[in-house]
Formats: sequence, structure tokens, C-alpha cells
Amino acid sequence: MQFSADFVALGLHQADVHRAERELVLRMAAEARGSDDAGASSEPVAHRSHRGHGRALRLALR
Repeated sequence: MQFSADFVALGLHQADVHRAERELVLRMAAEARGSDDAGASSEPVAHRSHRGHGRALRLALR
């Protein structure tokens, strides 16, 4: 019985970590968009790669 409680607690912890990682990614993206819009630069804009678009930031928790 204790094993199942530990297993559920671990699953809830992992879900919280993934939610926090997604929020960090969203905040970083919003901050990047805000800084891009804030100042117009005379330099040409480089093409941004969307290759890693769906990947979330991974934090080491071990």
C-alpha cells in the first residue's frame, strides 16, 4: 500500500515539475517577444529556427 502512495506522489511531483517547466518556457518566450518589440534595431533580422519549438526546458532533478 505504501508503494502505491509513493508511486502516486512521485507522479504528482513529476506533473508539477512539467507544468512548471512549461510555464518557464512560456515566460521566457513572452520575455523574448517583449524585448524584440521594445527596441527597433538597424541590424537585419536573422531567420529564427522553429526546429525545437515543441520541446520544453528540461531541469535536472536527480
